[in-house]
Amino acid sequence: MTRPLPAGPPGTGAATELIDAHTHVWDPERLRYDWLAGTALDRPRLPGDIDDADGTVSRWVFVEADAAPAAALDEARWVAELDWPGLAAMVVAADLEAPDAAERIARAAELPLVRGVRHLLQGLPPERLAAPALAEGLGEVARAGLVFDACVRWTQLDALDRLLTDTFDGTVVLDHLGKPPLEAGLRSDAGRAWLTALRRLARHERLVVKLSGLPAEAPDATTLRRNGPELLRAALDVFGAERCMVAGDWPVSTGADGTTTAREWFDLVREVVGASDWPRVAAGTARAVYGIRD
Repeated sequence: MTRPLPAGPPGTGAATELIDAHTHVWDPERLRYDWLAGTALDRPRLPGDIDDADGTVSRWVFVEADAAPAAALDEARWVAELDWPGLAAMVVAADLEAPDAAERIARAAELPLVRGVRHLLQGLPPERLAAPALAEGLGEVARAGLVFDACVRWTQLDALDRLLTDTFDGTVVLDHLGKPPLEAGLRSDAGRAWLTALRRLARHERLVVKLSGLPAEAPDATTLRRNGPELLRAALDVFGAERCMVAGDWPVSTGADGTTTAREWFDLVREVVGASDWPRVAAGTARAVYGIRD
């Protein structure tokens, strides 16, 4: 990648501004979400339910919630019509491997506040990530001027690196730090492999990282507190505050169903980031990447 990220303010002049850059809402009574079946999350999760960290979050970026593929555009339209005053941007679902991927992306981009696309990559075999159709679809995202949110596990980071060839000129957001091996920790063989792969990804100058998702990977709050800060610091050191944004990943990682509240998560990240870089991580990077304006 050759173009730098768009310039953005380190905040909005108020050090306390906090944009949650990764939030889900869904209603399984309206749309089909197969992955919710049998889980505690299998009920409507609407804007009024969101954990706003005791009122400190001012705005949110909606990220698609893996509805049934046929319902992708319906989900985006439904969210766009919700009563959600704090909604600042949307990352919607699109099948990048479909023959009509360009048309699907164009239809989604017509909706207000759509700034990005996500084709869920987590768990896909290496041959799927290497498929020409996926690379072509990713190119369509860039040509549409949209951001691509990449959700992968740490074992897929090298495959993501190969997908993002040097000729790719779009902006990519790596969700949840690439889902590192939280329970094993940074000092484990797996942790070191994650960090090595993260450093390789950093050469893609328009790739940024969401400091999010770790609570969902933790077996308990003690493990999160023991290993989480070191993983967050490693990502921050690799990418710098200007390429990191904080997010709560409600309700999967934070909220009533998890072991961590949004306030606890944001406070943990802030401790790692430090006061001088916090305005950028808390809001500035999200504003720049997702084109959020007042």
